[in-house]
Amino acid sequence: MKQLLFVLFCAICLIFTSFFITSTNASFNDVEHSNFVMKTCENFEETDQHCQPKKWDRSHLKLIDQTIIEGTVCAPQKLSMSLKNIGQPIAHSEWKWELHKVESVQMPLQDGHVIEKGAIQSLSSEETTTVTAVKAKTNGIYVFKIYYPKGFGGSEKPFFTSQHMQLSNCQEKAS
Repeated sequence: MKQLLFVLFCAICLIFTSFFITSTNASFNDVEHSNFVMKTCENFEETDQHCQPKKWDRSHLKLIDQTIIEGTVCAPQKLSMSLKNIGQPIAHSEWKWELHKVESVQMPLQDGHVIEKGAIQSLSSEETTTVTAVKAKTNGIYVFKIYYPKGFGGSEKPFFTSQHMQLSNCQEKAS
């Protein structure tokens, strides 16, 4: 009885499947003239359907210098970092950066309030650029966070950070 039900089930499935496989469709379109606009990416061979880079351009930024704060430094203060491209020229990758105000210097650093942000989109091989943030206006602990571009290999985290920079709240004493 079970074998008969199984055979019957298989036969029904086979019949339904054959309807889907053997169907014939025909269509005819008579178009004499058509106008349309086609949008393409600037560098379509190296981008996906949304004009985003398919792969990383082998650029590699390294933090080589930053604002060093020793002793008491009063807010407001311009904070800066220098980044060197030790890889290929930046062709289409975007290296984003943020200046965070964090609560503590304990590692790993926790994300803080983003004070300022930007991106580095053009830098030749072995060239250095300096990023200066001007919005550190109050006392606190500040850290630059630099995000690797999409497709970057060789790192466990999607970003790297600068050393912390602590600004103090200094009050002038009246004489």
